[in-house]
Amino acid sequence: MEICNRDSCTGCSACAQACPVGCITMEETEEGFSYPVIDEEKCVHCLKCVNTCHINQPSLQTHHPTYYMGTHNDIEVLKRSSSGGAFTALADYVLRRKGVVYGASFSAETNTVEHIAVSDRDELDLIRLSKYYQGGINGCYKKVREDIKDRLVLFSGTACQIAGLYGYLGKDSKSENLITVDVLCHGAASKKVVEAYIKCKEKKYKKKIVDFRFRVKPDDSDWLNGGGTRMRLDFEDHTSRVQSKEYDTYFVGFNHYLFLRKSCYSCKYCGGERIADFTLADYWGVPENEISEREKKYGVSLILCNSERARSMLGDLQQDMSVKEIDPARAIACNQALRLPSTNNPDRSSFFKELNDHNFDKLVYKYLRSYYIKTFLRQTAIKIMGEEQFRRWRYRKRQ
Repeated sequence: MEICNRDSCTGCSACAQACPVGCITMEETEEGFSYPVIDEEKCVHCLKCVNTCHINQPSLQTHHPTYYMGTHNDIEVLKRSSSGGAFTALADYVLRRKGVVYGASFSAETNTVEHIAVSDRDELDLIRLSKYYQGGINGCYKKVREDIKDRLVLFSGTACQIAGLYGYLGKDSKSENLITVDVLCHGAASKKVVEAYIKCKEKKYKKKIVDFRFRVKPDDSDWLNGGGTRMRLDFEDHTSRVQSKEYDTYFVGFNHYLFLRKSCYSCKYCGGERIADFTLADYWGVPENEISEREKKYGVSLILCNSERARSMLGDLQQDMSVKEIDPARAIACNQALRLPSTNNPDRSSFFKELNDHNFDKLVYKYLRSYYIKTFLRQTAIKIMGEEQFRRWRYRKRQ
């Protein structure tokens, strides 16, 4: 039995958690993405999985957002956040009311990302920062159903994970105790891709990597110029390296949609109408003259208040952060996911076919050769001419 079209499956695991006899398991494919597998001998053909699956839902209620920019007042929160700290402000709103917060947690020991629940502010670091590959929900949909019976819950995840939660909860998704926030999503890579990247870097640097982070904010760079969107590798000898944002093979491949899950290329949750109460992202494209030096260095959040519930919470959020309504146009122009899904890379299938037997860096160089040539030429020109002179030259060339 097929639960939904395989290429549309987002791997949310709502079907597995909804199965009354536990006959569905999530298993990884050769590409490293998880899909539901049914034990036909146990299956009672109740169709609970089919009816729960959000892909099979004709439509989910969508909201028309109001756009805001925001920055947390606490500098330490900003340093530990991917952008402007809006997630922490939302989490604190719930934790102050004795609620629980669900989010994605990363384990360097197992290279896995899994959803967990935290109920103490000291645990928020476990679910802060961006993770650029797909993790498991870890049975959290079931736990949310129990929690919303008697306390406030904030559930954060990608839009398809929010959709999976709604599909699992059914009418309970309307609970006044549930607040949802989707992290604006570029797409999901797999654990296998990440492990191939790490293996490649260990070979390159000739030492074991014991931890890594996709988003760091080094003191010598600014968030506004992309300095906070770089990979940091921590080695067993207690040294670390921050990778170049222009050349790092993981981010270059990710940003060129080379190794995303198939469903990401036809995501039905992109665009201006959102399904969660809140949508959070980096406010790329923010005009420099509208933000402070502190915000340039440590980041600004883009906050979409998508429901009346979200808009009613704004006053409370302003206890912890500055919030200002903005014109959506600039934010939409700089975030493709607010317009359309990830672009299908024609080399995706070839990349995965070669991943087992080839060096990760060499594969990315092979399929994105033109990007690397253009980037090298651009960086060389800037080094020779200076950045300001290069900008003027580019401007004259366009005229």
